[in-house]
Amino acid sequence: KTDIKDDGDSYTLQADLPGFDKKDIHLDLNNDVLTISAERHSEHEDKDKKGKFVRCERSYGTYARSFDISGIDAKAIKAAYSDGVLRVTLPKQKEVPASSRRLEIE
Repeated sequence: KTDIKDDGDSYTLQADLPGFDKKDIHLDLNNDVLTISAERHSEHEDKDKKGKFVRCERSYGTYARSFDISGIDAKAIKAAYSDGVLRVTLPKQKEVPASSRRLEIE
């Protein structure tokens, strides 16, 4: 699940990524597209006293989402990951007010 909240001067993106290690999560910027990708590899083995497998499980999974970030100050994006939740702060670009003036004719 991914939620995006408008905080006024920025957006907060929260993506639930339970079971992923921080080192397996990647954030990539390409033009005005932010891509979040993650890959999970886990193996679990239980052996009896003689070394024979009683149970052996392997799970692999990937996650990828892309978001349009036009209007975002890409240089100020910050991300943190804890307790299975990735939080990305996306500051809005400062709007430059349109300037108008009258020119004098010489």
